[in-house]
Amino acid sequence: MHKYRILSLLVLLLCGCATPQAGFDVEQIRTNELLGAGYEYLDGKLFSIFCGGNGYADYEYVKSSCMTNTAKFVKSHGYDYFLMLAKDGDTSKTTGGYVSNGVFVPYEITKHSQYYTILFLTEKETKKSSNYYKVSDYYTEKLE
Repeated sequence: MHKYRILSLLVLLLCGCATPQAGFDVEQIRTNELLGAGYEYLDGKLFSIFCGGNGYADYEYVKSSCMTNTAKFVKSHGYDYFLMLAKDGDTSKTTGGYVSNGVFVPYEITKHSQYYTILFLTEKETKKSSNYYKVSDYYTEKLE
């Protein structure tokens, strides 16, 4: 019986290990920064996108994941191209800690974020711009 308790505890501990995460689920309804990511409809084909890492994801991972999720978001609206009107990144640091043997052990958490303002483009509209992004360069739909 004691073996099963130890095994159960070990499984719970391993399941709680942190993995890097960033981006947002295209299926989500508009969310906010407190939830880590989301989008906001601005006007016409104009959207504001926010993607945040969970503190275990480095800057490049957050940036790459956000571009992939943005491309997926654009594709889900029936477009193959988008223009990035504004792009900004942010890094925030917070300090946490835990107590071990009666001693407080501090640690720092670094979270990276990306903020985009995007405009959906048709193929015809790409002829008027040279700095657009092609969805297929960042996201390919999985055929089921």
